[in-house]
Amino acid sequence: MRTAALVILYYPSSAQLARLSALRNGCDALAVVDNTPHADAAASEAAERDGYTLIHHGNRGGIAGAYNAGLAHLFALDEKIDAVALFDQDSVVPGAYFPAMRAFGERLAGRPFIAGPRIFDENDGRFLPELATNGIGVRRLELDIGTAAASPPVRCAFLISSGSFVSREAYAALGRFDETLFIDHVDTEYCFRALARNVPLYLVPALVLRHRIGEKVRKRIGPLDISTMNHPWTRRYYSARNAMQIAIQYGPRFPVALVPNLLTLWQIVQVVLGEQDKRAKIKGILYGLFDGLAGRMGPLDDAHPRWAARATVQERRG
Repeated sequence: MRTAALVILYYPSSAQLARLSALRNGCDALAVVDNTPHADAAASEAAERDGYTLIHHGNRGGIAGAYNAGLAHLFALDEKIDAVALFDQDSVVPGAYFPAMRAFGERLAGRPFIAGPRIFDENDGRFLPELATNGIGVRRLELDIGTAAASPPVRCAFLISSGSFVSREAYAALGRFDETLFIDHVDTEYCFRALARNVPLYLVPALVLRHRIGEKVRKRIGPLDISTMNHPWTRRYYSARNAMQIAIQYGPRFPVALVPNLLTLWQIVQVVLGEQDKRAKIKGILYGLFDGLAGRMGPLDDAHPRWAARATVQERRG
């Protein structure tokens, strides 16, 4: 099985660029999409030095547009590429990743599938929940930490994009990521699309991907032990809007699609109890909910240009 990797950059650090050369040696092809609005000079130098393809996409279509540009390039580049692994710039890819995914993929050769590792959130110090669904509700997968390294892959309901191993057949069946979402819940929507089109998702317990999600800080507030994400108001807007849109699009068939909106409500609790810039973030969430209901999609610059113009560089970076 021939494999490729796709990494999305957005204002990358020198350490993140340095990891790419090792990733290139683990697979048959590597494409890196620089989604920074203006081409990153250091990224260009690293690509030329280490010999991989760099595509400057300039954040057109957000993270979804970057994935689409990279996947289209890799699958068109070589008809023998059977699957592409997706990574964010801050993911630390274990050395066993490609051998394990290649071995699993060979068992499903010619069939659509998406597989992913367990995700250890370094900011939170614990694994993300691993979930299964029947379309109505969700349940946590019972994994024995002591035997996870020897456990076979299991069907699951959701995978985050970073670490996902997408077969050529799955991409053909599911199509492009939804660029109207721009960022946040882009992977959630793709998982619901897979559920709707009977493309199986698998969790590979033997693999662990260390990843950083947001700027999480754990706080004890009275009887509550909460983790605050500390995303800026721009990300709060996209998250709330896209969760609502997913509920509208998939909820009639899969009631479990309402669950992301429960996470939106929990975000309000997090902001009120433990985060700064509360007013802007709550406003972002409320605007997002209304826009999701109205179907007002795409980048914030198009939906609310005057409001978006106030965003600082750091808020745009997320």
